[in-house]
Amino acid sequence: MNLSIQEIILACDGKISREFCEKKISGVSIDSRKISAGELFIPIAGENFDGHDFISQAAKNGAICSLTERKSAPTDMDIPLIYVNSTRRALMQIAAFYRKIHDGLKVVAVTGSAGKTTTKEMLAAILSQKYKTKHTIGNFNNDIGLPLSIFRLERDDEILVLEMGMSRAGEIRELSLIGAPDIAIITHIGDAHIENFENREGILRAKLEITDGLRNGTVILNGDDPLLTSEIAAKKISRYKKIFVCEKNIFSSQEKNFCETNAIFILRDEEIKITLKIPGAHMLKNALLACAAALELGVSPAQISAAFENFSPPDGRLRVFEKHEMTVIDDVYNANPASMREAIKILCRAKGRRVAILGDIFELGKLAETRHREIGAFAAQEGVDFLVTIGKFSRHMHDAFAENAENSARENLHFDSLDEFEIFAHVKKGDTILLKASRGMKFEKILHALNEK
Repeated sequence: MNLSIQEIILACDGKISREFCEKKISGVSIDSRKISAGELFIPIAGENFDGHDFISQAAKNGAICSLTERKSAPTDMDIPLIYVNSTRRALMQIAAFYRKIHDGLKVVAVTGSAGKTTTKEMLAAILSQKYKTKHTIGNFNNDIGLPLSIFRLERDDEILVLEMGMSRAGEIRELSLIGAPDIAIITHIGDAHIENFENREGILRAKLEITDGLRNGTVILNGDDPLLTSEIAAKKISRYKKIFVCEKNIFSSQEKNFCETNAIFILRDEEIKITLKIPGAHMLKNALLACAAALELGVSPAQISAAFENFSPPDGRLRVFEKHEMTVIDDVYNANPASMREAIKILCRAKGRRVAILGDIFELGKLAETRHREIGAFAAQEGVDFLVTIGKFSRHMHDAFAENAENSARENLHFDSLDEFEIFAHVKKGDTILLKASRGMKFEKILHALNEK
C-alpha cells in the first residue's frame, strides 16, 4: 500500500485534527497489538471492546495516523487524527478507493449459502497457476474482512478473489460496490440465515446483490439450483453475460478412494481433467464453478488440472485425517442444512462404525425444529451407526433419529452443551467420525481434545 494521508482524508470525507507532515501509509490495521510501523489505525467498536480505547497504544506501536469517531483526542496523542462519523463506514470507503486505484486488476466475487469458501479457495489456487493472485483469507468476508482483504493488494497483483458473506439483505450490495467485481459467482441458495428473511426467495435476492457492483462483467451460476434459474434471478442478471454450470458438464467422475475423485469436465468445448482430493460429490459442483471462472479469465485446461494436483481444503472444511486409529472428518467450520446432509452422505460411505457428532445449526428462525428433525431422520436413513447431538436445537435431531432408526443396535446420545461431552468416552479404534456444527458451537474444541490426547 502507498496512500497519502491526504488521499485517506478524501476517500472517507474526514477532517484532520491538526497540521501534518505528508507521509505515505504502508498499510491499514484494526488491531493495535499487531499494527506495523507506518500503518493507518482504524478503531472499530465491537460488542466487548472499543478500538478507540487503544489509539494511543497503536501510536506507540508505530501507527502514523488514526481515524476516530470521538470528538476529543487523548491528551498524550502525538499522531494526527482523522475525524469521521463512522470508522466502520470509513474503512469501507477507503477500501473502495484503494480498489479503484488498481483499475487493471480483475476481481472475482463469490457468494452462496454453501460452498463459497471452498469455491474461492479452488479458484485462487487455479488462478495462481497463471496470475499473481490474492484472495480472501479465512472468513474475512464481511464489511470489515473484505476491506482488509483489499488492503493486502500490491501494485503488481493481477487477480483478486473475494468471498462475500451476509446475514441480512443489503450487506452483499455494500461489499459488491466496494469490490467492483468483473466476475460474480453464486454457488447455491439454501436456508442459511433464513431467520432474517421471509423465505428462500428473500435469500436469493440478497445473494443476487453481488451483481450490484459488477462492472459489465460475467455472472456464473449453479444451473442445477432452481432458484438460480428462476425468473427472479433472470431479471436481475439480464444485462450481464451468463454462464450456468450443471451436472451435464460433468462428463465422468470416478471415486478413486474415500478422499479422492477423478473427474472430467466439459466446459466451453474444453475437456478438463482433475483429481479432486476432497470427499463429497457436491464438491465437484464447486470445482465446476471455479473452472468456469478460470476459463473465462484465460487459464488453460492444463493449468487447471495442475492446480488440483496440490489443492487441499482449508481446515474445518471436510478435511480428513487419521488420529488414534480413527478416521476423522473435520467439517467444524460452519453448518447449514444442505452442507450437513452432504457431510452425512460422505460419512456413510466410510468403513467401520460411522459416528456423527453434530451440533446446532444457527439462524434458522422458525424453521429450526423442522430442519433439525429432517437432518436427524436423514442421518438414520443414510445409515449413521451412532449419532451424538450437542446443543439446544440438536435435541430435535436426536429425537428424529430415534424415530427413524430401524436397527435397534443404532446408538443415539444427546448433550445439552459441549462442556458435558467427552469424546474419548464414546469413540473407539476403527471408527469414522464426522464433526459438524455451526461456528458458534465451537466444535474445534473437540478437535483440540483429539489432538492433545
